[in-house]
Amino acid sequence: MRTLGPIYLGKLSYYHRNLLPIVEVGTTQETDFPYRHGKCLVFRIPFTKPGFYLGLLFKTVKDPYLLTDEDIDLLLGDALRARKVWEPDDGFYDEAFPLPEDGLDKAVLRKSGKEGL
Repeated sequence: MRTLGPIYLGKLSYYHRNLLPIVEVGTTQETDFPYRHGKCLVFRIPFTKPGFYLGLLFKTVKDPYLLTDEDIDLLLGDALRARKVWEPDDGFYDEAFPLPEDGLDKAVLRKSGKEGL
């Protein structure tokens, strides 16, 4: 994807199996700073692989410098239409997934070089 200010354009490379639609509306979400959201027109040639898009980035987060990691996760998760990850109510994973009685597997520790720790 190339950007020229708020305008972006690029080439798609997935097979278009149908005759129609030749032109359709698409969306995008930047996965890196400044995390802009945009809409575009996608032009595809029927029964071929290439397609082209031209769009406008119109929505930017208010102050990207103040985003926390959780804010970025929510922003990108929304763009990917992702589900929220399960968290224990109290936030302690070790109680939800207890270690075996003898601790970590010794073979895993040997492989990682942390056996003596």
